[in-house]
Amino acid sequence: MKNYALVLAAGKGTRMKTDIPKVAFPILKKPMIEYIVENIEKSVVDETVLVLGYKREYIEEILGNRSSYVYQEEQLGTGHAAMQATNYFKDKKGNTFIMPGDVPLIWYKDINKMFLAHEENGNDLTVVTAIYDNPKSYGRIVRNAQGAIQAIVEENDCNEYQKTIKEINTGIYIVNNEKFFPLLEKLEKNPKKGEYYITDMIALMKKDYKVGTYTVKNNSLVMGVNDLYSVSIAEKYLREYINKSHMLNGVSIINPETVTIGHNVVIESGVIINPNTTITGNTVIKTGATIGPNSELHNALVDENAVVRHSLVYDSHIGEGTTVGPYAHLRDHADIGTFNRVGNFVEVKNTKTGHKTKMSHLAYVGDAEVGDRVNFGCGSVTVNYDGVNKHKTIIGSDVFIGCNVNLVAPIKVEDNVFIAAGSTVTKDIPKGALSIARNQQINKEDYFKNLIKPKPEKE
Repeated sequence: MKNYALVLAAGKGTRMKTDIPKVAFPILKKPMIEYIVENIEKSVVDETVLVLGYKREYIEEILGNRSSYVYQEEQLGTGHAAMQATNYFKDKKGNTFIMPGDVPLIWYKDINKMFLAHEENGNDLTVVTAIYDNPKSYGRIVRNAQGAIQAIVEENDCNEYQKTIKEINTGIYIVNNEKFFPLLEKLEKNPKKGEYYITDMIALMKKDYKVGTYTVKNNSLVMGVNDLYSVSIAEKYLREYINKSHMLNGVSIINPETVTIGHNVVIESGVIINPNTTITGNTVIKTGATIGPNSELHNALVDENAVVRHSLVYDSHIGEGTTVGPYAHLRDHADIGTFNRVGNFVEVKNTKTGHKTKMSHLAYVGDAEVGDRVNFGCGSVTVNYDGVNKHKTIIGSDVFIGCNVNLVAPIKVEDNVFIAAGSTVTKDIPKGALSIARNQQINKEDYFKNLIKPKPEKE
């Protein structure tokens, strides 16, 4: 038999105060629904189904064919959301893991433990619970004298004794498909709120089937994210988990409280991460590299022994032994070669460079192919945009570009070329040439006195 997951992700999430669906809200620059689906994919679950509603196209664009989808056009509670999947599961034998779409810290190993407990105990419905010192606002787990679960009572319906119960419902369940989904048809609306709740399935299932519980040990793994404050708490937990994992694997993180590393980032041992650094997306950092301080990398590939300080690197590659920064900006698939120098206030965009090329300060290199051992002087610019289209600059190897040179694309500079400082180059330069593209200096003597007339002195 197969294992399934049903993620209830149809809500708007009004407390998030955002126009996008709550489950699409980013945590460490990644939609929270992606954390959930990734961990489900790593678990014993074979197939994932999402219940979608509000702006469902956002979620479908994020996940694509990684999940199947059913739709809840009108949000009438958790039970109603599960009802939308009844037809999907009616012929599917096995067990289904049901969870809310706002629990991004769920871990695949814990999902596996829940399935194991469900099967070993022979349960038809397993309710996942947690123990909270302050259980306010959560549904309480009510047990009989023998310790068996009897009901889940919501906070507003609790009597004084029930409010003292610290065991709460996490909103996560494992169910036997053949027994649970047919019974959903008998679920009735809550008379107070006019909605259907999965929690009412406890009473229906107990009549003929076995209902049990599984209590998690780490409450943060089942915390719900309902507002921007809880987003910050989830990010704090996630940051601690991720940083600890990297440090135990040989990554030196200086002042880890100030370092944010995303869930998908790969960092090899021997890397040093300095304070106030953020690394997200599908970034890969190889051994011997030093990152930070005060740097941000997203979807970057950093090779061995490279250094990035006080800089931004987005969707770009940094070759072995290259130094970047301070205050450099690599973006839009910049591909920096080995042992390059990208220095102060240099921006590189959609450009590939060779070996030992230097752009040490105050330069812009965009939409270019650059060879080996090229030197960009201070203030050098590849003029790639004509107001309508972007054009390409091709520079060979062993080229010296003087200060304040404009290379007006499209243009090609061959190998072994020297370009004089201050030149604005509009034509291709052949191999071995010296290019000078500036007017001859003219000094107009006594010009100042004609430009500015002295003011009469006050008496």
